[in-house]
Amino acid sequence: MLFKSLASRVTAWVMVILLVTVVTLVGGANWITKNFYEQHLTEEVAGRIVSHAHLLEKDVDNKVIEYIEEIETGKKSSFLILDSNLNITYLSDKVTESKLHHFLSWINDNYHAAYNVNEPFIARVDTSMPFHIPHIWALMPVFEKGEGEIVGYVFLDQDTGELNQARIQLLWLLAIMGVVTFIIGNLFIVYLTKRISKPLNHISGKTKTIAEGNFDVELELKGEDEIAKLANSIQSMTKQLKQYRDSRRHFISHISHDLRTPITYIKGYSAVMKEIPPDDNGEWKRNLNVIYQEAVRMENLVSDLFLLTKLEEGKIKLEKEEIPVAPWLKSLYESRALMFDQKNLRHHLVIDPDCEEITLLMDAYRMEQAVINIVENAIRHTPKNGQIEMRLKKAKGNIILSVKDTGVGIADKDVPHIWDRFYKADASRNRDKSGTGLGLAIVKEIVEAHGGSAEVNSELGKGTTFTLIIPRKEAK
Repeated sequence: MLFKSLASRVTAWVMVILLVTVVTLVGGANWITKNFYEQHLTEEVAGRIVSHAHLLEKDVDNKVIEYIEEIETGKKSSFLILDSNLNITYLSDKVTESKLHHFLSWINDNYHAAYNVNEPFIARVDTSMPFHIPHIWALMPVFEKGEGEIVGYVFLDQDTGELNQARIQLLWLLAIMGVVTFIIGNLFIVYLTKRISKPLNHISGKTKTIAEGNFDVELELKGEDEIAKLANSIQSMTKQLKQYRDSRRHFISHISHDLRTPITYIKGYSAVMKEIPPDDNGEWKRNLNVIYQEAVRMENLVSDLFLLTKLEEGKIKLEKEEIPVAPWLKSLYESRALMFDQKNLRHHLVIDPDCEEITLLMDAYRMEQAVINIVENAIRHTPKNGQIEMRLKKAKGNIILSVKDTGVGIADKDVPHIWDRFYKADASRNRDKSGTGLGLAIVKEIVEAHGGSAEVNSELGKGTTFTLIIPRKEAK
């Protein structure tokens, strides 16, 4: 439970990483400095003892010994001069009885390693002090000048206290810097995790509210970092969920209303027919005609709703083929001539000359549904003696099909919503109950399934122009 939150886990991981880093840094520095100083002292001691041995080869007198003493002054070292039988001939002042005993014991154990060798025998002798650099002990034979016979030995003990003290001070400095870094790093990471976790907790609380169904939540986070982007994405998702919820509510409301109306008619006229006997005055026939029309209306509504759902889910596979556009459009236009004439509408079809021979890769049946929905929509909302014009042209690799009417038009505030299912712009566009309210939504889905787009341009009281833009694609 201690590391349940993200902030505590991040803090714990950073603390462990910092601690391991500090320990590694101090341990690495200890190893590097210890080896460096040992190597440095070993080389220095080797050079000095060789020099002493060469001096003693020439002559062993007070001047040579004084010279060696002068060289070793300030070196924190002790030295012995022994004859060939390992008897001490000279002993520096710094050697105590205890040290002398250890020196002689070591010399007796190792003088054979230096016998007839022109290089010193060197060993590193650990002390009992913790973290102390080992002493450097060296033994070098002294040869008789010109004869090559050993006449004695020089022993040198190099103390490492001063270098070790400098090394310990360096390690203490690194340790203190590491502890300070560890403390500052932890304070910083605690502050940073709180800064990060606070907006995350804020987002978490808001998303919980969203999950409970409240989509009016505002995530007020500024900036361009990852958390702000997350908040913006959640805000965008919330808006879409709200739109989906409202759309679903409207859909249920509209579908309930549009289904309830024909059901009411069917129920009412059926009840009337139950109360009156069949006769010849035509009342039964009129009632049956109303029932039939309302049943057809319900069927069209359910059919359009089913088609729209399948289109939105991408479950309808388009059967595309190369279709000559001009003949196809002329046939469709002529099939609606009777509807134009019933409302005394002036109508004409204009096909640009460069479109006469063009073919288009499309599903002719589905595209016909889209165009018929637009034409019938124009007919419904254009008053008698109005005018409807269909035009086919080519532009920038696209086929442009437009339907222009002189109907009631659409208000600017309603234009963005006309492609929504069941959207009702105003009462004037809803007097005709023959439509299902899904036609334009179906148009948009069909055209977009062909890779195109649908647009509308309207002015209230003057008319509307619907435009279908379909890209030209060759058959594969």
